[in-house]
Amino acid sequence: MVALVATVLYGCGGNNNQTSDNNKTNNTESASTSNSSVSTGGLKIVYVNIDTLQSQYEFAKRVRKDLKQKENEVRADLSSRGQTFQNQVASFQRTAGTMTLNNVEQTKKSLAARQQELEAYGRVRQRELLSESDKLSQKLRENINDFLKRYAEKNSIDLILTKSVVTSSVMYGKAEMDVTMEILKGLNEEYKSGKTGDIKSDTKKDTTKTDTTKK
Repeated sequence: MVALVATVLYGCGGNNNQTSDNNKTNNTESASTSNSSVSTGGLKIVYVNIDTLQSQYEFAKRVRKDLKQKENEVRADLSSRGQTFQNQVASFQRTAGTMTLNNVEQTKKSLAARQQELEAYGRVRQRELLSESDKLSQKLRENINDFLKRYAEKNSIDLILTKSVVTSSVMYGKAEMDVTMEILKGLNEEYKSGKTGDIKSDTKKDTTKTDTTKK
């Protein structure tokens, strides 16, 4: 559910302001562009492979793992509730012949209402998953964009382009302009040192207002 936007583009625009986050400076400094940039018309240009960052950045791996686990939990929850409802329907069908007409009608209405509740609950859980996916996607982009900004400022880079199978701002670039592995190393060092920040889940929120399906 998380797709890293492949249009990460950084342009210094003559801004030489240094980041105020000194705790992240060492990780940025560990990536050097001494042989990885090309000066074109006074501009210092490099590019990164977004597909590589998405597949090998440890934070991105954790995001995918956590979202997959949440998807499985929601799927199991909805499946369990759906099965409970089907059992109730089957029980009604077996005993309907012994019930009064009034009881049959009341039970039908009750089951119809319960089905609507179940469908509403399912929509709520799906929206929660989508919201969580969007939040984590944004956090992932922020991590990468923030690091690219600090990296560019530290190494006097004017422009960082992106390369990707899906969407790319680079049709061709010399190998010495590719700083993907340097960026990846710095990102993973920050993640392992705990400077990336924690992933907070929204899918465990209170759903009691719509959780009337487990009866």
